[in-house]
Amino acid sequence: MRYFKSTDLPQVFDLATRALKERYNPNIFLDLSPYWRQGFIVLEDMGKIIGFVFGITVSSVEARILMLAVSEERRGHGFGALLCRQFFQECASKGIRLISLEVRVSNHSALRFYEKLGFVAVGEIKEYYSDKEDGMAMQLYL
Repeated sequence: MRYFKSTDLPQVFDLATRALKERYNPNIFLDLSPYWRQGFIVLEDMGKIIGFVFGITVSSVEARILMLAVSEERRGHGFGALLCRQFFQECASKGIRLISLEVRVSNHSALRFYEKLGFVAVGEIKEYYSDKEDGMAMQLYL
């Protein structure tokens, strides 16, 4: 596990495109990552990025997970939880006490995954995603 570097962009963007339903402009990674380097963690195996968590600080006490992706063949082996726990440690060391995120309401496995990590659903956001699917806002207090 390590922090994102700009040379990781092709692999990270490819993984995001394969693992996530939403389509992102690759510039988002380069534009936002310099603001909080410790909030963008990649998991690498033999030179290949197999997962990442990408978050930003919202305030001095709140962070937001923008994306979490693990390659399909590596899901179910604890890598997502490992990335999240490292992200939580980075947040705690910065004095952050609240982490928020959004999940597609249809993504039941992701909702269960985040609940197991301690996140609580706090409300639906109508037509949150670009395809008009609703999102579920979730929060975790550290």
